[in-house]
Amino acid sequence: MKLRPLVLAGIVVASMSQVALATDTQQQTVTATTTQNQAESTEQRIQKLSYTAQNQNESAERRVDALHELSQYPNQNALVAVTRSLKDANADVREAAIVGAKPYQFEYRWKLVSPLLSDPEQSVQVAAVVSLIPDFSTMTESQQQAINKNYLMAIEYLSKQSGKRSQLLLADVYRWHKEWDKAEALYQTLLADPSLSTQASLSLSDNYRAQSQDQKALDVLNTAIEQNAKSGQLQYAKALTLVRMDEKAQAAVAIEKATILAPGNSYYWYLNGVLQEPLDVEKATDSFEKAYLISGAPEQLYAVCDIYVRHDHPKADVCLEELGNVAPPYVIEQLKAQN
Repeated sequence: MKLRPLVLAGIVVASMSQVALATDTQQQTVTATTTQNQAESTEQRIQKLSYTAQNQNESAERRVDALHELSQYPNQNALVAVTRSLKDANADVREAAIVGAKPYQFEYRWKLVSPLLSDPEQSVQVAAVVSLIPDFSTMTESQQQAINKNYLMAIEYLSKQSGKRSQLLLADVYRWHKEWDKAEALYQTLLADPSLSTQASLSLSDNYRAQSQDQKALDVLNTAIEQNAKSGQLQYAKALTLVRMDEKAQAAVAIEKATILAPGNSYYWYLNGVLQEPLDVEKATDSFEKAYLISGAPEQLYAVCDIYVRHDHPKADVCLEELGNVAPPYVIEQLKAQN
């Protein structure tokens, strides 16, 4: 049995490494939001996508596309659309709903997706396994047992698929299931493919990280950077690896390169602020400010106020007043107490 095109697209997206997901989702969200705001608000976009996803009169392809896009906009309307679509009569729609459930916390996602481990359609079962197995190491014993009941079936199913992207997905599944050697063997075969080498390198380095082999992870990333010097993802992954190795000055160099290569990624700027502060407070402050300007996220406003207060910035009071609009009073008091 071959994966239908709609299924393959959704599952491959779900298989991306945590590093790549964090990078791509934020980058795509910034780009998508900037474009869409010219015609409609984000909330209007979510409402439209949610309606399309649930509309039985729409084609399956349009409903699938809507559910995939909703994975970028976790909110109540999107959650209702995803929840209903997980019970849809159309298998493609159910599989797409699994992708749409991706941004929600694992505990809740398990409740949504795990019933599909017993779906009558085998490809839906595989999609459910792929969605849930990245959290295998933190699952309860009963959850792991539920995954393991479908694991060999999923491996056999994925092994029969053609194409190197399917091989990348299979390697990721091995990695998440802690079959390090099998995962490494597949990643090594994919490194020579220009279209997959960056992602394969990120995943292989993560495979080493999970085994506490940080030097090997760093070696993989350095080789990948030599081949693709324009990847912010690789520099970000390198920075995290160097932090684990307690090489924070080198990590600061790597994350600063990531901000240059991907200036629209707010998290890169945030991490740059964290790593630059011991070296250059002014540079760190500027990075936290840029992170907040890009994302508008309350947690990144908190980071701005925090560094303002600790270093007696003249705008500290103004920042705290703005933060007070979204944070409880005790948070403001804790920040003020640092001064």
